[in-house]
Amino acid sequence: MEHQDYQQLLVPHSLDALEVSEARELEAHLETCAECRAEFVALRDGLALLAYTAEPAEPRPEVRARILESVRAPQSDHAGAVLTGQVVPLKPRANWNVWTMGLRVAASLAFVALLIGLVVLWRREVKLQQEVAQLNRQLSTQQHELVRDRDVLARQREALALLNSPDAKRMELAGSETAQNARGSFVYDQKTGKAVFVADGLPATPADKAYELWFIPKAHSPMPGRIFTVDSSGHALLPEQMPADAMGNAVIAITLEPKRGSAVPTGAIYLSSPKS
Repeated sequence: MEHQDYQQLLVPHSLDALEVSEARELEAHLETCAECRAEFVALRDGLALLAYTAEPAEPRPEVRARILESVRAPQSDHAGAVLTGQVVPLKPRANWNVWTMGLRVAASLAFVALLIGLVVLWRREVKLQQEVAQLNRQLSTQQHELVRDRDVLARQREALALLNSPDAKRMELAGSETAQNARGSFVYDQKTGKAVFVADGLPATPADKAYELWFIPKAHSPMPGRIFTVDSSGHALLPEQMPADAMGNAVIAITLEPKRGSAVPTGAIYLSSPKS
């Protein structure tokens, strides 16, 4: 215990109201603390003087009668102790101040611990949500890549099937002065018009531009086909449907157009099949 705790025990100890263990501990403290020992002596002497400060009073007749009746009645343990001059110890007074303060401190610590726990749980929740969001982004990216790979694989299978078809016709496209290293192939089924275009070595397009495929039949205005871009190696593979008017004799050309395409060719020619 601290010094102030011992000071709170001085008054009940002067009245012999402490438990044996508390009294022993206080007596040990009094042997080493002059301040508490002096205060205890003053309290004890003050209580002793109370017996001499009270004026004697004559008891009333009814009080005398009750005392005589109690003497004649069977003596209880408490009464016997009083008649024999024994001191009846008082019940120790609970130290409500210490307990109240202890309960308040405990409640405050519990509240602070609860707040800390809530903050920790909130931080864990935020971190978990961030990790879940990151995993969702990774999953979305992987799914997008999977769809793209499946699309490429489907195109390759379609091109392979078309190349092996007995009704397929192949047209080679050569690079122009704008793209001398570019080359391409256009293969189509002469019965159904299903076609596949493959290009290699085309330059990367600007952000606002794209390549556009054209069917140019003899004595006919150019007919627009698909719009496409190339990968980092200049490669492109796309399915196409050849118009019926271009099935007989047409030139296949590739030009650089606005990103959304054009109704008529406006840009430079990058690839072109030979004129028949």
